[in-house]
Amino acid sequence: MNYHMPVLKRTLHICQVAFWMFICLTTGLYGQNVKKGYKLLEKLDYEKSREVFLDALNENSQDPAALFGLALIYADEKSPYYDLIQSWEHTRNVKQYLDKLTPEETEFIGEYFYNTEVRHISRPVRKKIEYALETIEAKLIKYIREENNLEIVYEVIEKFPDFRHYDNVIHIRNQLEFRKYEKLNQLDGYLEFIRKFPDAAQVDKAIKYRNRLAFEKVCQVNTVEAYRDFIKTYPEASEINQAIKNLNAVAFERAKQKNTIAAFDQFISDYPDALEISEARVIQKQLLYEYAKKIQTLEAYNEFIRKYPEGQQYIDIFNLKALDNGMRFMNQHPLPTNNVQWARSFDEEGNQELSACLTVDTLNNYLAGSTVLKSDTGSTDVWIIKMTQDGKMIWNKYIGEGFNDQVDMLAVNRENEILGAGYTWLGTDSASIEAWLFKLGPDGQKIWSKTLGRMHIRTILPARSGETFLGGYLVDDSLRRKYSLIVLNESGKRLWSRTYTGTGEILQIAEFPDQHILMVGNHWRAKTDARGYLVWESSTAITDSIVSAQLLPRGEIAYLAVRNNQKLIFSKTSQDNKVILEKEITLPEIPIAVSGMLKSASNQLIVTFSFGQYQTINWINTASGTISASAKIPEGFLIEGMVTDRKNNLLFTGCNGEVLVIRNNGSSF
Repeated sequence: MNYHMPVLKRTLHICQVAFWMFICLTTGLYGQNVKKGYKLLEKLDYEKSREVFLDALNENSQDPAALFGLALIYADEKSPYYDLIQSWEHTRNVKQYLDKLTPEETEFIGEYFYNTEVRHISRPVRKKIEYALETIEAKLIKYIREENNLEIVYEVIEKFPDFRHYDNVIHIRNQLEFRKYEKLNQLDGYLEFIRKFPDAAQVDKAIKYRNRLAFEKVCQVNTVEAYRDFIKTYPEASEINQAIKNLNAVAFERAKQKNTIAAFDQFISDYPDALEISEARVIQKQLLYEYAKKIQTLEAYNEFIRKYPEGQQYIDIFNLKALDNGMRFMNQHPLPTNNVQWARSFDEEGNQELSACLTVDTLNNYLAGSTVLKSDTGSTDVWIIKMTQDGKMIWNKYIGEGFNDQVDMLAVNRENEILGAGYTWLGTDSASIEAWLFKLGPDGQKIWSKTLGRMHIRTILPARSGETFLGGYLVDDSLRRKYSLIVLNESGKRLWSRTYTGTGEILQIAEFPDQHILMVGNHWRAKTDARGYLVWESSTAITDSIVSAQLLPRGEIAYLAVRNNQKLIFSKTSQDNKVILEKEITLPEIPIAVSGMLKSASNQLIVTFSFGQYQTINWINTASGTISASAKIPEGFLIEGMVTDRKNNLLFTGCNGEVLVIRNNGSSF
């Protein structure tokens, strides 16, 4: 065995030497073939050099020299095999295996560069290879940009996800895809592009084109539903404003086709900002007006007034409602007369009227005032209604300060400006109450508003001089009522005031033909000049208490007084305070309140007596001091104000939750 071992070792050594000699021979031949390929490439023999490089790669797929040779062939525009995508495939592999380049390969590649360079560059072979690879990369991206071929772009994206210019290729793809869809210019196409390429730079433009085509399609359909769907689907579209306008127009046309109150109600509710709103309101207003006039119900009147609280049709419906309500009330509470011309009951839906007063201007227009509890604020304001002599409302206005307000009496001056007196609260506490006077123009516009402290106003006189006299009382520290008078100029500025020593309240202020002033209190009466200086004064008997007074046409003065709390006395004096007549008026009982004392035709005075459960209207003959006629007011109606107009018609006002005004033709029942 020891004899055979040296022989075996010698044989193995011989085999190893033979193997390495084969490898060296083969490698040498292989290297010589690749070198031959570069020589052929120098001669631009692309076909044979390509065969050499391909054969070499069949032997060694990782040979960088063969890979580089193929990359050069496919990157050369003169080559029949020109294909930058294939060139880049080999280029990527060259980069991967470049470190395996042998010295021999480096040498013959260097020779290739030297023999093919137009201008020799002193640079290491490896650097020249890397530069060539970069050149191929640059040519490929330039080719992709210039070729405008989607197939090439997609091939690069699919094959080379690690391509350094991959994002650029994606951008090129998006651009080419968009051009394709843009050329088709179809809504579905833009929708597909946005869905497939959501990150494309062209998405904004695609959205713009999509919106435009969608809007054009909607305009062709031209229905409410189509426009609503567009607005919901494309809320950011530049056409959205026009879509809204078109929607409003189509919806308005639909409402006009239906031509019903409900249809216009729906349109106004759904499209409050539509340009057609004004026209819709005009049409609906006419429909509602005709409907309210036709069926004549409170609900129809209120619906119209609530929707359209202005304009001539509002006035017409307001007046129809007032007349219907007033005459209904009269049918339920008939006065003992056949001379009632009309009755009007005024209200605003949802508000409660709490009081009523009345006056007449120089043009025989009527003015009613009311304290109204507002449903929306829970506080009270003053409501003024101006009417024609037929009782038709001309206008109505609210006036008030920051808190509760009330009106107790109205008067008009020589300019037909309206003066209203009552109270206003300066805060939420009722202790903040003060006397209040306001002035309105004939059109109802506010001129001024004044507070007058703690005075209680019982009578108001707009004098011919333009001054306003206010009479009433002040409560002193002993809680006694003291006669009080305030005089204001036309601007509401206080000119002067008086507080008199007597106990009581000023009930009546009137102006004599000579512009002297009559003041009548409970136990006192006086004549003064316009500045308040006495001409005469007198007190009543301690047992007498004046309850009403009236200046008669010839300057005589009529009084009603209660004597000993048991008798009602009528008296008449001259304008110099000389007693002309005194007469006891026989009544079943003494009234608890007396109001009115209006001048009427045929030497008559009209006065209201209030008893515990009822009221009566009475006509007193000024010559005899006797009651010439009397009528009981039916239950359910309380007279709060009474005036005669310029034609001697008698008007009553009261409040039963609404302001009721009744005109009687003639002075008596």
